Parts: sequence; structure tokens; C-alpha cells
Amino acid sequence: MNPTDDYILGPGDRFSFQFATNEGERIIFNQSGVSELVDGDINIQNQQSRIRLDYLVRQDGKSNLPLVGEILVEGLTIVQFEDTISALLSKNFLNPFVQIRLSNQRVFFFGDRGVASVIYLQNTNTSLIEVIALAGGISPNSRSNSIKVMRRTNKGKREIYKIDLSTIVGLKEAEMIVQGNDFIYVDYKPRIASSVFAEIGPWLTLATTSLAVIAIFSK
Repeated sequence: MNPTDDYILGPGDRFSFQFATNEGERIIFNQSGVSELVDGDINIQNQQSRIRLDYLVRQDGKSNLPLVGEILVEGLTIVQFEDTISALLSKNFLNPFVQIRLSNQRVFFFGDRGVASVIYLQNTNTSLIEVIALAGGISPNSRSNSIKVMRRTNKGKREIYKIDLSTIVGLKEAEMIVQGNDFIYVDYKPRIASSVFAEIGPWLTLATTSLAVIAIFSK
């Protein structure tokens, strides 16, 4: 198992877009509270809440961004997207620095038999083991030694990574970083005895009733 592919942007994704000139100098000043150097003196500015807008990747795979205009986003990784915008902005701005953050990342967790949940990722570096914990852990009816992560590749298909949490190696593999739209499936333990009883239960009841009736009339 070696899930190294970067996340590929596609329709429905939302992201925030931050831009500054001079390799992001203004962003650093704002975060530190320093606005700029004036005649050798450092001016300190009050921090104001900044509204970070979300932008949508439309169904045609494009987004419309300020200063950039309409741009094809589908099929790009985050790094490729940042590099593409930087190249476009460099025509009019000096050393542009671009930062893209995905804002609607989620994974789909299929745990106990017939139970599914959507886990929203608050952290871009969320691991598989964290997602399992957020979903409530492994249920008694599930198999910790049979976990599958299904991930969409840049070819549009889904690769399957199998993980066994009952081993040391599997626990290490569970530190893998999940990506938006991953499917996480935990196999369940087949309860053969219960299934068989559910199938033959009505017949057993009928047979028991019949024997009781025969016993009554045979007296």
C-alpha cells in the first residue's frame, strides 16, 4: 500500500483563495501584526477580522476568481492550481504568492452493517485512524483486520488500499492522510448462526406448535 497521489480537484469542491505580492510579504506582516517599514520604523497595525470567501468548482470544472477571471480547475492538484494562478498573476503583479485551502473536504465512512456517515475534515492532515475515531471507532460487529480505503485517482478510477488494524504494520499504515471523497469501508463479521436461525425460526415455531397440538389430541 502506497497512497501517494495528491488530491485532484473536481466539480463540487470549494476552496479559499489568498494572494499577496512580494512572495507573500503582506500575509506575513498581517499575521505578525506588522504592517510595513516606514523610514526605518515598524508600524504596528490592529488586527481586524478578515473574511475569507469560498469559491466553487462548477460542474464544467471551472471557477471564476478575482484578478484572475475564469479558470479551469478540474484535474489539478492544489500545488498545480497555486502555480497556475501565480503564473497568471505574475503578468501584472510582482512575485505573487498564492495560497489555496480546500474548505468542504469530507470522507464517507461505512462502518457497522448498513450504517454510513459523512465525516467533514477540519484538518487537511487528518489521518485514517482519526477518521475512525471520529466515526465512533470499530463496532463489535465490524472487523478491525479488514478495512478498505477507496480513493479516486487522477484517471477517474478508485484504487483500494487494504489495512489490518490488528497488526503493528497495519496501525502504522492507518496513519495515512485521508483525502476528500475517500470511501472508508470496514467489513462486518458475518453472524451465521443468527442468519440461519432467522431463516428457520418460523419453521421451528410451526413445528413446535404442530407437535404441541398432536400431543394434546393424542392424550
